[in-house]
Amino acid sequence: MRPAPVLLVLLVMAAPGASTRIPAQQEPPEGGRAGDPVPQPTPETESAPQASESKDNAQAQGSAGSEAPPEVQSSYIVRIYKVRPAKLWKGLLESLKAEGHPPEELDEASRTVKTSFVDFKQDDYQLQVGDPPPTLGGGYRIVQMIKIRQGKVSLEGVVTPAKEGTELKVRARILVTGVDRVNRVRVLVDRRSTGVIESDFIHKLEARLGLEHL
Repeated sequence: MRPAPVLLVLLVMAAPGASTRIPAQQEPPEGGRAGDPVPQPTPETESAPQASESKDNAQAQGSAGSEAPPEVQSSYIVRIYKVRPAKLWKGLLESLKAEGHPPEELDEASRTVKTSFVDFKQDDYQLQVGDPPPTLGGGYRIVQMIKIRQGKVSLEGVVTPAKEGTELKVRARILVTGVDRVNRVRVLVDRRSTGVIESDFIHKLEARLGLEHL
């Protein structure tokens, strides 16, 4: 008699060396159910610059202790007066405070002063206070407006003895807002002064002290 089909199957499974293949099942993710698709890892993306980074950069550049790059450093406006150096130095400090430019760095020995940065508006002056910005290209990547509307300014004054009297040198450091095209953040950058802000201050200093330059 032929064995029943079921009996044959049982005999084959029980035979030595016989094996069965059971499809492997992937463990479901934690909290998931069997049969749910397993999420694939996604590549890490580069984080975008934070706004605080641009703020820190702005604060770092907005200090009278730092120096402007040579290519955008403003020139001194020079005046000579028939007055003693000590008197002109004292009048310079008083005029700076009166015009809202508090000294930040002061050297009595060399009679040199740098003021803190304060806000200014272009509308307060008849002429443009800054030269046009550098042209984009090469290593320069900061986009700026051609005409300045507002910004920050620090004044530097130096009083030294001269043959005819006393020499006064004044220059401004101007910071304006620009956009870094690479990092896509706002930054404060230097703009070369046209001398308008310095001349305006010197006129007020002369009126206060009753001086006429040679």
